[in-house]
Amino acid sequence: LAPWGLTVHHAGMSRADRGLAERMFASGAVKVLCCTATLAWGVNLPAHAVICKGTQVYDPQRGGHVDVSMLDVLQIFGRAGRPQFDDFGEATLLTSGKALPEYLRKLARAAPIESCLVPRLADALNAEIA
Repeated sequence: LAPWGLTVHHAGMSRADRGLAERMFASGAVKVLCCTATLAWGVNLPAHAVICKGTQVYDPQRGGHVDVSMLDVLQIFGRAGRPQFDDFGEATLLTSGKALPEYLRKLARAAPIESCLVPRLADALNAEIA
C-alpha cells in the first residue's frame, strides 16, 4: 500500500510495524493513514484532515455494538489542524441518520470530561511495559 501513499495502523500489528506506519505518515512518505480510534489516544500524530467512518464499535461486555463516545470523537477530531503544523484542519463524521441528531447535539453542547483511567490503570501500565 505504501507505494500508493497509503498505510494502516491497528492494534493487531506488531509494535515495529505500527511504529513504521507512524513514522511514514509523520514524514509525509504516505499521505493517508487508515487507523482505529485508539491511535487518537496514544500517539501524537497530527493530520490536516480526519474522517471518522462510522460511530459504532463492538463492546464485548455488552455483547453488541455501541456508539462511540463524544469524548472519543473529539479526541479523533483533535488530530486535525494542529496549530503548530496547520492553519486549520478538517474533521468529518460519517454516521447513521438515527445517530446524527445526538452527535450534533453533543457537539453543540459542552460535555463534561470524566476520566476512565483509574479502573483501567493496571491495563494501561501493563500495555506500556509490554
